[in-house]
Amino acid sequence: MARNDHLLSVGNEALTPMTSAMTALSTQIDQLTEVADARSSARLATLRTRMENFTASVTLVGQVKAGKSSIVNILAGRPALLPSDVNPWTSVVTTLNINTRTEGDKKAKFTFFEQEEWDNLMVGGGRLGELANRAGADDEMEDIRRQIGEMKAKSEARLGQHFDLILGQSHQYDYFDDELIQRYVCLGDEDDPDINPKTGRFADVTKSAELFMDIPQYPISLKLCDTPGVNDTFMVREQITLRSLRGSEVCVVVLAASQALTTMDMALMRIIAQFENRQIILFVNRIDELSDPVNQVPEIRDRIQDTLKQNNIDTNTSVVFGSALWAEAALTGNPEILSEESREALNTFYLAAGFGDQAPSLDKIWALSGLPDLLLAMNERIAEGAGTRLLDRVRHRARNIASQIRATAVAKNLSDGQGVVRDLDGASPEEAIAKVIEEYEKKAADLTTSLRNKVLERLNSAESNFVKRATDSLISHLEQHGEQGTWQYDPAGLRTLQKAAYFSFARAMRKDAGALYNSAAADVQALYQKLLGNHLGEFSIEAPIVPRVPPPLGIGRTIALDLQSTWWRRWWQRRKGFEAYAADYTRLIASEANSITKDLEENQVAAVLENVRAGLSDFLREQKETLLNISASADQNPNQAALTAGMTPKKSRDDILGDILKDLSNEAA
Repeated sequence: MARNDHLLSVGNEALTPMTSAMTALSTQIDQLTEVADARSSARLATLRTRMENFTASVTLVGQVKAGKSSIVNILAGRPALLPSDVNPWTSVVTTLNINTRTEGDKKAKFTFFEQEEWDNLMVGGGRLGELANRAGADDEMEDIRRQIGEMKAKSEARLGQHFDLILGQSHQYDYFDDELIQRYVCLGDEDDPDINPKTGRFADVTKSAELFMDIPQYPISLKLCDTPGVNDTFMVREQITLRSLRGSEVCVVVLAASQALTTMDMALMRIIAQFENRQIILFVNRIDELSDPVNQVPEIRDRIQDTLKQNNIDTNTSVVFGSALWAEAALTGNPEILSEESREALNTFYLAAGFGDQAPSLDKIWALSGLPDLLLAMNERIAEGAGTRLLDRVRHRARNIASQIRATAVAKNLSDGQGVVRDLDGASPEEAIAKVIEEYEKKAADLTTSLRNKVLERLNSAESNFVKRATDSLISHLEQHGEQGTWQYDPAGLRTLQKAAYFSFARAMRKDAGALYNSAAADVQALYQKLLGNHLGEFSIEAPIVPRVPPPLGIGRTIALDLQSTWWRRWWQRRKGFEAYAADYTRLIASEANSITKDLEENQVAAVLENVRAGLSDFLREQKETLLNISASADQNPNQAALTAGMTPKKSRDDILGDILKDLSNEAA
């Protein structure tokens, strides 16, 4: 454990406004609960629980050996938690659940591949096999089958009779230590006598690992996800990494200072290019290994900026330079772990930072390690992103619940003989409410179908245009150069068109769903007024908040067109004649382009449209319950109002509701 874990608190100031707002909002929800009926109290309790369970997700991706696991270990305050040596190395997506609620004493959970997922890998070679088959890369496919056979044989030898039983299962423990973690998440070198034979026993079949811990220095719950990168042998974990990133608030891209001088891994660039600028933080690690860090860091920054620009990524993206090794020295209070070269680099930085020539203090070493800047950047993005969205949604729901409480109270207090008005054009409340719900469910179905059709039409058009341009380019090459040499077409243009189609869908969804939600809220508010007449006074029902559209990460997945060198040379050599080239390539590129469209449709568009429908449905269902409850008030005993009045606080319920609504509205402004 770290001796100086108080250092992890640096950067918390960025979260203070968010946590203070959550505390104030919880107080307002408690005040609302005091004047709420049972149904509204249950809804408010759900809102309170949602805030209590708020967890920010941060995923680390990066180049091999860049130090992702080392950074995660520092953020967890346990420098030796996840193996960070070259061998053994992390091979499984590992999530650290910090300050989250758990079932019982669960401290570790390891989940294995499903039988279907394993079969897909063993029989078809996973994503890489899929690409090889599509490209007709027979030699590569044979290579894949050989590697898979070796992997399967080693896994079965390690697991013996348990191999078939373990797939689709999970193992849970009430503890974790180095040996347990290495057993599930590390691939060791079988020929290395220094490696524990238990290391990596389950690694081939482990899909994900979760560890649970409490770190009081962090004022919120965090999920830190350490990924093995996107370039594993069969692309199995590329898909898992993409799934992890889809739910992530912040993406920390870890680069090694020496590697960052050349270029970033292209598979990595394709993925992070889909994120919004403020979701990405680049952490350039291992500056302690640079020979002249003071002068080299600005050079590396310039090279990174050029790489970002070339890949259409905002050059204002945060870039933090640092050293996990320096951070470990500060956190453990043990500068002796630094090599002579690392110590020299630190001293150089120390002087350049204006700290003088006295012996480096641990606090200043921590500052120079880059971890405070990383924590601050992470916390800023959490507060302005997921934190702000949660507060907006909870305040919005609380305001609507307060309005519903007020309407219910008005209905119960109408005991002077007039009762509930029910100005519903001769229809019963049940019929009037059912009519509104039926109308908007149909409108929501029509809208989601229309949005889906439009985005698919545009995506298909992007595919067709790209295929035509690529085929025309190929034919032009053949006409000029014949069948000599090789030719390849960059799929970046396809991704640009698909990204434009997706963002056009996002804009249309926000506009059209927003209009539909506003219309539904207005019609629901009209029902309240028809039921209660002018007794409501100042009253409003707010429209649901339009769902967020996540970044289109599916666009960044590897396709056959991204694969280089031997794939295309062999593809080229197997074909004879212009027509064969053009026809085969058109078929290949069309299927590859369509695979991205299908991924976008199934994993991104479908989820957004379901959220649009579900958001409206939940809103209408909640309002229906309240409206029917108000309608039923007409049949209650008139003395009920006096009974209720005897239970009310000294300040009138209406005054309390008015004050709370005013506070909620002011904070949202």
